[in-house]
Amino acid sequence: MRKTVAIAVAVVVAVLAVVAAGALTSAVAWATAAVLVVVAAAVIATVSLPPGLQNVVVGLGALLGLAGIAVAVAEFGVRGFRTDSTATLLGLTAGLAGLLVVVGVVAARSLPAPALWGGAGLLAAIALVAGLVVAATVPWLPLSRAVGYTTADAATQVTLSTPAGVEEGDVLVAQIYRSGAGTVTAPAGWNTLRTTALPNNAGSVSLFTATAQAENGPITFTSDAPATLLGGIGAWSNITGVTAPGESTGTGGAVTASPAPEGSSTQVLYFVAGTGVADIVPPEPLADAWTVKADDVVKATTALVTRPALSTDAAAPVSLTSSAPLGAWAVQTVVLAAR
Repeated sequence: MRKTVAIAVAVVVAVLAVVAAGALTSAVAWATAAVLVVVAAAVIATVSLPPGLQNVVVGLGALLGLAGIAVAVAEFGVRGFRTDSTATLLGLTAGLAGLLVVVGVVAARSLPAPALWGGAGLLAAIALVAGLVVAATVPWLPLSRAVGYTTADAATQVTLSTPAGVEEGDVLVAQIYRSGAGTVTAPAGWNTLRTTALPNNAGSVSLFTATAQAENGPITFTSDAPATLLGGIGAWSNITGVTAPGESTGTGGAVTASPAPEGSSTQVLYFVAGTGVADIVPPEPLADAWTVKADDVVKATTALVTRPALSTDAAAPVSLTSSAPLGAWAVQTVVLAAR
C-alpha cells in the first residue's frame, strides 16, 4: 500500500515539475524539475529498502523542505527584484519537498524517533545553507527604484531631482524633450544614449544615462535656445548594461515602438515623446511609469512605458494607444540587462 501511494505521489511530482518548467522556459527550471523527478523515483525505490536507507529519504525530504522555505523567505524579502515567474519554481520546490517529507516519514515510521529525526536535523542545518546558496544564484532582475519628472516653458534649462531611494551604483536614465530645432546637453558624468528628431521639425527627444553616486543632487540639462522642455528620470538597480537599440517615428495614428531584442533577463523601457496632450495607454503586460504634459506654448506629451523582464514574447511589436491623436511622435527603445 505504501509503495502504491509513493508511486502515485511520484507521478504528481513529475507532472508538476514538467508543467512548471515548461511555463518558465528556463534551463534552470528544467534542471530543477529533472532532479526532483529523479528524487521522487528514488522515494519509490526506497520504500522497499532497509530502514537505514529509508532514513536517508526522510533526511532528504527535510533538506528539500527547509531549502524551499529558505528560498521562499528570501524571495519574499526581495520581491521587488524579481518577477512572478520565479514564484512558480519556488512553489514547486516547496510543494515537492513537502510531499517527499510525507512519503519519507510514512516509509520510515517504524524507525525509533531519535534515529529518524537526529539525521533529519543534521541535514536540516545543511538545508539552510543550501537555501541561501539557491537564493543567491536565482537571477536578480531589474528593480525600478523611483521616477521623477518636470516641465519648463520657454526655458534654456530643465532641472530634474534625483528619484527618492536611489543607491550608489544604480543606473539612472533621463528623457528630455525639446520643442523645435536645437540640441540638449547633459551635465558632466552623463552619457547620451540616443537623440531622435520628431517628424516635421516638431522637436527632438534625447536619452541620457549615468551611474548614481553616493550623493546625488539636482540634475540640470541645458538647451541651446529657449524652448519648451519636458523631462523625466528613472532609477533602476541590478543592471549590468544599458543600450538603446531602436527608435521609431510617425505622425498621428497608433504609436508603435521598435521591437526590442529577445532576452529573458532584460527589462525594456519605451520612451514616448509627441506633440499634443494625451494619455498613453500601454497593452498588457506593459505598465505606464510616468506621463509629463505641457500645454502653455507648444503642447506636448512624454511618457515612459515599461515591459517586465521574463516577458513571454520579448521581441513582440508594441503598439501604444493615445487617448487623443498625437501629432509628430517618437518612441525610443531602451534595454536594461540584468545581473
